[in-house]
Amino acid sequence: MSTEMTVTDHRRAPERLRVSFTDGSASELVVFRAARPDAPVVLCLPAMGVRAAYYTAVAAALAARGHTAVLADLRGNGGSSVRPSRSTTFGYAEMLDIELPEIVAALRAELGAERVTLFGHSLGGHLSVLHAAVSPHVAATVLVATGTSWYGRVPGLRRPARFLGLQVIRLVTALYGYLPGWLPFAGVEARGVVRDWLHDALHGAYLVHGSPVDYEAALSRSTVPALFVVLPGDHYVPEACSRQLADRLPAARVSWAEIPADQVGLARTHHFRWAHRPGAVVEAALRWLEPLNPEVTS
Repeated sequence: MSTEMTVTDHRRAPERLRVSFTDGSASELVVFRAARPDAPVVLCLPAMGVRAAYYTAVAAALAARGHTAVLADLRGNGGSSVRPSRSTTFGYAEMLDIELPEIVAALRAELGAERVTLFGHSLGGHLSVLHAAVSPHVAATVLVATGTSWYGRVPGLRRPARFLGLQVIRLVTALYGYLPGWLPFAGVEARGVVRDWLHDALHGAYLVHGSPVDYEAALSRSTVPALFVVLPGDHYVPEACSRQLADRLPAARVSWAEIPADQVGLARTHHFRWAHRPGAVVEAALRWLEPLNPEVTS
């Protein structure tokens, strides 16, 4: 792993941090520094198919409230040097076993943080809670609109509709060799990521293909505190799905925050658009994190 920091206007413009991984790939992180040089570090991980830049308002709000925030694209998106195709694939294993450990190591080296908080949205939340279960360098996880993808916990008539949708995703991915961008789901995605995501969606348990780690077992032992931020009425991740994921963390301290649509300036809940006006979500996260970072003041 190697890193290279390009610094622009300190405390005003974000900084760019390039991280080169041991498998030859690389990614560019965006760092929003807080005023204090020893500020706690929050690593933000996006939803499937969403570029990290979409969460710029989230990072800016965190930095304004005393936390250095870092935006990291998931493998295959934005600042990642890898692009999924029929001939190029990857899955959770590359992100969990290679990229996240090396990103966290780079942040610890460059920013001086002993541990980081992971702030994940949807798939980013999945990866956050899985990495936290095996890393000694994660202090806490904030999981926004994150829950099991298992269709069995989707309520009502949406359950069979979700099951049929999963079969369409599996079929299209098999035909193309990757998930094409024309499906109204998650943009272009590698077939390995889809395979790992589908395992949880169809069976209600994680199986990270190609990894030596039993992440489901690691979850059951994890003691890293987790905050689930629920968006009432979210059709992608109903509260029952968040509860099912929380149940897989029996040893961890799990907390809950509910953010209705009107608190983020929306007429109705939207799985993604809360990030445009993230004040309520960030406030709930920081209120929960305060006992973990008592030196940070608002």
